[in-house]
Formats: sequence, C-alpha cells, structure tokens
Amino acid sequence: MTDNENHTHGRGQQSSTVRLSDAVTRRRVLGSVGAAGFTGLAGCIGGDDGDDGDDGEDGGDSSDGEDGGDSSDGGDTTEGGSAVDSVSIGMVTSTSGPFAVFGNAAITGAELAIEDLESEFDVEIDLSTDDSQLEPGTALERGRALVTEGDVDYLMGAVSSSVALRLAGWATDNEVAYFPTGSHSDALTGGECGQYVFRPSASNSMLANSISSGMVEASDEWFLMYSDYTWGQTAADAVQGAIEDAGNTVVGREAVPFPSDDYAQYVNRAEASGAPAIGVLIAGLDLRKASSQIIASGIQDRTLAMHQLEDFVFWGMDKDAASILDVAGQVWGPAVDGGEDFKQRVTENGDMDPYVRHLLGYISVDQGVRAALRAESTAAPDMRDALEGHEVASPIVDMKGGGDMYWREGDHQLIQPTYTVTSRPTEEMADDPYKEWFSVENEFAGDDVARSVDETGCSL
Repeated sequence: MTDNENHTHGRGQQSSTVRLSDAVTRRRVLGSVGAAGFTGLAGCIGGDDGDDGDDGEDGGDSSDGEDGGDSSDGGDTTEGGSAVDSVSIGMVTSTSGPFAVFGNAAITGAELAIEDLESEFDVEIDLSTDDSQLEPGTALERGRALVTEGDVDYLMGAVSSSVALRLAGWATDNEVAYFPTGSHSDALTGGECGQYVFRPSASNSMLANSISSGMVEASDEWFLMYSDYTWGQTAADAVQGAIEDAGNTVVGREAVPFPSDDYAQYVNRAEASGAPAIGVLIAGLDLRKASSQIIASGIQDRTLAMHQLEDFVFWGMDKDAASILDVAGQVWGPAVDGGEDFKQRVTENGDMDPYVRHLLGYISVDQGVRAALRAESTAAPDMRDALEGHEVASPIVDMKGGGDMYWREGDHQLIQPTYTVTSRPTEEMADDPYKEWFSVENEFAGDDVARSVDETGCSL
C-alpha cells in the first residue's frame, strides 16, 4: 500500500521578524505566506468562553510506508509532487519563566525537522512561536492570533497540560489541527479528546503502565506524591491503578500544590506513612526541589520511582543526587539506542544536551507537514484523514530505536515505544559528547502499554 492510502491501524537562521504580539518570533519568513488553513477557517473562528481555567504548570530517508490516497512511493512522500508547496506552523509554548528550557528545546527540535523536511521535499516551512507564559488564557489568546492574524496552517506546542487542554478545545471548535507537543495528561486523548488534536507524546497511562511491573517487583506498598493539576492527577490515578491491578497497595497519596517552593511537609508525610517505596509524580523543575527534600530528609534509601523522566531535570543536580532514582518511565532520552545523528545535531545547534523535548518538537513538525503533503491540503479535516490510522515510517522511528509507531484512529494518540530507565552509578555517568546519566532497562511496545480506546473515554 502507498503512504497516501494507509489506514492499517483503524533553520536555521532567523531572517526577519514579524510582530503578531510582543512575544511572537517568526523563525523563517516565506516569500508568500501559505493561507490555505486560514481560508478554511473563514466564518468558523469563534470566541473563547472566557474561562481561564487553572494555571497548570506548566533527517532521514523518504519512506514512511503507508497508504492514504494519492500516488506515492510508499513513504511519507508524493512522487509527483504535492499541491502543498508551503506550510506555516504556529507554536505556542513556554519561552520564558521556569519552563523555558522545555519550550526552547522543543523549538530547537522543530527547527531541525524543518531543515530535514525542506531538504527532502519541495516545500517551504515557516515556524512562528509565541510564549504561553504557562497560562491557559494567554496561550489561547496567542494561539488564536497566530491563526487569525498570522495565517498559520496548524498549531503545536504547550509544556503545561492545562495549556494544552485549552488550546485543544479551541482548535477542535475551530477546525485547526493541533499537536500538544509536550503534554501527557490522559484527558487529552481521553474524555477531552478532539477531532483535530493529535498527541505526539506518550500519555500518563502509557508511562504508568511502563513502570508498573518494576514498581510491583520493587515493593508491595507505595506512597504517592503528585502535582495537583491535570498532569499530576491523571498520573497518580494511572500509577495507583497499575499498582492495585497487580495486587499491591498504595498506602497513601498526597496532592502537592504546583508550583511549590517547599516539599518538606509532603516528604515528611511520605516518611511517616512507613511505606518502603515512594512514587514521586512531580512536574518539571519542581522535581529537583522534591528530590533535594527527599535527600535532606534521609529517606533516599527507600525505593524511588517516577513515571516521567526528563533527563534535563536531573542535570541541574549533582551526580550523587541524580543517582537516587530506581525506576522511571520515559518517552525518549539520550540513553535510547537510536537517533545518534539527531542527538549530535541537537548538541551542535541547541543550548543544551539532547533530551525528550527536542524529539517531541521534531515529531510535531515532521508528522504535521507530512500529513499535509499526503493530504495535499493544510485544512484540518484533510490532515486528520491523513493522520488517522497512519503507520509512521519517517526518521522518527529510527530516532525512537525502532518499533511500531502509528496514530490510533479512535483517540489520536501516537502509539509508540516507551522505556524504563534507572540511574547509572555516578562513575558511569557520561558527560561527553552529551550527558548520559541514566540507562535503559526495558523497552515496551506502545500497544502493550496504551489503554484501549474504550478505556480512555474518548469519543470521536
């Protein structure tokens, strides 16, 4: 089957600047802006409901072997060319404040994907970014401006799950394709899934199911600390469900305000519970604070698990402190056996060592642009049809170390491999050519850790 027909599973340098708002930066500017997505939106752009919600927290070959419609060579290509010769992407993410390191890493990954796609295809790609400031209302205002004033064809971005949910709701209501680049809340591919929303990262459930066997083997009893917003809430529910399904016990769980400057009282409650193992489900850089408090309390010898490891968080600690982690789930990281060229390019082009946020930015551009080329359209319904059931064979498969990857039709989750990792001994933590402080223990097929569509509560 050809890539355009498959439904088997269900830059560089900134050349100039255009101001849409104070924080918008066009990374590259096309000679003529592709406005197909904007034209399709005529008459359907609506207003927000005014509810700001919670603040939350937050190159390869040309084969992408699927079918989807038009003439193709079996990959994410169209041999005879495509009606789409330019794609304009809007990215709303954290570019300031405590989560800027996550948002800026995703931008670097997105820019590398643009280089590769423009080399592979006869297409010009424009990336415009804006700062969410970690506020759902601000993110919505700026995402809407990128579409209605900046004429972008599709949206990506968000570090915070609360921000992603707000953007996802608006994108669905207004027929705009949206890739929530760095959000893991189960709600996005669960009860609040959307017709035009496609999650490129693993869900909390996928990560929880990845670490559950290790947690069950490590201890019969667990205490859970979690960030008190949608990401942490769905993570705690998923981890507790996995532990209890195996017959083990969660002796207590503590919701922690996010962000927080003092984790001592919550660590003390974990210690007082008597549980020999602690699940630390804390978001972003706050995980450093929580880990430091665990060390200060002297309970780091208890089994410690984290469902979502982002290497960068621990790189801000010394190696002895980073060595406390026993088991963690991961979407991708420098220890994964794949994407060596990509990792080196991140090191050369970015301001930090490669980690998961770089890959998520790359995936969101790679898959969005390829979908538009297969569909020969940047209209959201056409991109949706090109993505649903699409079995991925672009360079991101090799970056992930191989394994099946596809966009599940029923909930728009990117089914993909996940991993469990553990801290290396301090003497084995590598710093060159980039930091590798953790090692992969196990790899899981996406189908083995993802909830069934019926379990998600998604109805598309």
